[in-house]
Amino acid sequence: MKKLIFTLIAATLIFSGCDKFKQFTVTANLDNAENQKVYLCLTDDGKDYCIDSTVIVNKTGVLKADPFDPETTYSIKFNPKDECGIFPFFTENQNTTITGDRNDMQHWTVKGCPAMEILSTHHEESMKLYEEPIMALYTEMNGACLAEDSLKIAEIDSRLKPLTEAYFNYQADFIRSHSDSYIGHYMLDEFKETFDFELVKELFNGLTGDSMYRNHVMRYIERMMNGGEDIPWDESILLGE
Repeated sequence: MKKLIFTLIAATLIFSGCDKFKQFTVTANLDNAENQKVYLCLTDDGKDYCIDSTVIVNKTGVLKADPFDPETTYSIKFNPKDECGIFPFFTENQNTTITGDRNDMQHWTVKGCPAMEILSTHHEESMKLYEEPIMALYTEMNGACLAEDSLKIAEIDSRLKPLTEAYFNYQADFIRSHSDSYIGHYMLDEFKETFDFELVKELFNGLTGDSMYRNHVMRYIERMMNGGEDIPWDESILLGE
């Protein structure tokens, strides 16, 4: 919290009296959310802070925020205490528009931030090609398990394994193709505990530039390589120097 307060004060001092300092907006165009209150939150040092709220009227609500670190992750919440059922996104301090259905966050779209638009397009393709088919197979699997149909379970599993493998390869390829951008770093941070650890190290070594998300992955690798214990980081250990 102290870090957040210090950063906000510093930003205020830097931009005070400067014509370029102005708030940006996040416009939420949402179906099935009439008269519901929505909150705009930012994530800083692993914690969420709600910075504005509004009520959806005529399917629209406008939220405002002061400029912050361009890599900051924001989220839309319907309950400020929610840790799930939220929609994360980037703005890069630019006016941003979010469109979708209150009851289907998985298919919300974001316009205004070029990096987020890249992520949104990737997410939409990922949902269509892999995530929705995988979820459908899991639904089938659940039915087969309830019916104790071992032949059906084996048949579904034979389809599920290659599709899941292709899904993870798809995410890894995205990270490789965006290794010089914080959005590639962000995706590796999101998948670091799901990917095979050797793949995490390989992808990390391919990252260029710096970002808070690269640092998150670096610290994760540090903990894994030291039995879950935090020690002062020496990047040369990972790089084999």
